[in-house]
Amino acid sequence: MVGTTLGNYKILEKLGAGGQGTVYKAVDSKLGRTVVIKVLPEELTAKEANLKRFEREARLASALDHPNICTIFDLNVINGVHFIAMQYVPGRNVRQLVNGRPLDLSSALSIALQVADALAAAHSQGIIHRDIKAGNVMVNNQGQAKVLDFGLAKLLDEDAARSSGIHHTELTEVGVPYGTATYAAPEQARGDRVDSRADIFSMGVLLYEMLTGTWPFRGKTAVDVRHAVLHEEPVPLTDARPDPVPPHLQQVLDRALKKDPRDRYQKIAEFRDDLRSIIRELSADSGAPMDDSGQAVAPRHLNSGSPVSRAFRWLKSVTGAEVPSSATTSAGRASQPRETHETPQTSIGEERKSVTPRRPAEK
Repeated sequence: MVGTTLGNYKILEKLGAGGQGTVYKAVDSKLGRTVVIKVLPEELTAKEANLKRFEREARLASALDHPNICTIFDLNVINGVHFIAMQYVPGRNVRQLVNGRPLDLSSALSIALQVADALAAAHSQGIIHRDIKAGNVMVNNQGQAKVLDFGLAKLLDEDAARSSGIHHTELTEVGVPYGTATYAAPEQARGDRVDSRADIFSMGVLLYEMLTGTWPFRGKTAVDVRHAVLHEEPVPLTDARPDPVPPHLQQVLDRALKKDPRDRYQKIAEFRDDLRSIIRELSADSGAPMDDSGQAVAPRHLNSGSPVSRAFRWLKSVTGAEVPSSATTSAGRASQPRETHETPQTSIGEERKSVTPRRPAEK
C-alpha cells in the first residue's frame, strides 16, 4: 500500500504488522499532519466479530480525551479497506526504551504516573484496557507517555455500550487465557472475567520492568509464565535492582501485584496517588525537586554497570571478597531473556517499529 492513498491519507511507509492489522505512517493531505493508519487484514474482514472488534477499538479510544492516550482521528472503509487513522507518536515503546536495562528512578516513576493517570481516566468512563504492557506505551524524547491499543478493551457498563453505539461483544471465552502472558493478571491467566483491577496488576508488571530491566514473571513458554503469575512471587527490588529504592515503593509494587484482586489496589487512582507520594518523598530526601504532577521527565537509564558486576558487588557484601576489576569493565550488559508468550492479538505498539535496537520481540 506504500505510495497509495486512502481518501485523504497518503501512505508513506510500512511501520509493522501483527495479527490484528498492518500499521503505516501516512500524511493527511487535508490537514497536513502525519498520522498512523492501521489497516485490518483482508483475510479477517470476512468475520464480523473481527470487524466489530476493530470498530470497538476506535470507538473506545476516541471516547477518551487525555494527554497520555493516543488520539483516534478517523474510522473508515474505502474500497473495501477497513482502517483507523490515529495520532502519530514519535519515540520508542517502553520495551524498546528499557531494552533490558533499569531506568533511572525518576524516569520510571514519571512514565508509571502518566500511564496510571491515563488508566484512571479510562476507568472513570467504565473502560478497561486488558492489555497494558511495555509494547503498548510509547514514550517520546521528552518523556511524554502515550497508551496505545484499546483493541482488547471492554466496556464495563453495557447500558453505556448501547447508548454510545458501541457494539458490546465478548472478546474472549470464559476459561480461555487472554492478553499477554507476561503482563496478564492471574484472573486473565485463568480465563476469568475481569474488571479494572486487572489493569492495576499489569501496571505493576510494567513498573517492575522499568525498575529492574526484566519481568517479574518469566518462563520458556506461555504456560510456564502463566504458572509463575499464578503461583510465584517476583524477586524483590533490593535484589533485582542495583541501587536502593524507597521501602514504600516495594510496598506499593507488592500491593499492585497481589494474586487475588481483592488484595490489590481497588482503584488505579489509589495506585497513582501512592506513586505521587513516593515522588514527593524522594524529592524531600534528595533536596532535588521532582515533579509529582505527571509532567514528563526525559527518559534515561540507571548507570549501574552490568548484572555480572552487580553480582560481584553482592558477593563482596556477603563474603568480603574483592571484586575483580574486570567485572565492571568486560562483563558487558546481560541480554534480556526472550519473551516467548504473547497471544496473537498484536498491538499497535508492537506493530510500530523503530530503528532503535530492541530486546527480542514477544512472540
